[in-house]
Amino acid sequence: MSVHIGLMIWKEMKQKDISVSDIAAALEISKTKAQEMLNSATIDILTLVRVSEILNYNFFSYYESGKVFSKIELQEKHKLTAEVDRLKALLNEKNKALELQERLNKIQLSTISLLEKGQFR
Repeated sequence: MSVHIGLMIWKEMKQKDISVSDIAAALEISKTKAQEMLNSATIDILTLVRVSEILNYNFFSYYESGKVFSKIELQEKHKLTAEVDRLKALLNEKNKALELQERLNKIQLSTISLLEKGQFR
């Protein structure tokens, strides 16, 4: 999938009525550099992040359907699923420990009660 990111940025700027001078000022670059960016099919990732923030638009979405992002997304999903499973298991273990602690507390209270009854007779 070939994306001319400069063109996509320019379209979003036009929709939001933002000029080249405005984007240049926001990015703290010259108007010439801003125009070069808009004419370019590629862009530095950090610049794209800043442009996305300035225009309040996710320009990375144009790339998300690509193979690289799909693989990364799938790997991240597997990692997150494994982490969720691990946390669920820890939660189950914690709940079991709490149940055992509660039973132990009841037994201790019962033992104390029996000892007190025996002591005060």
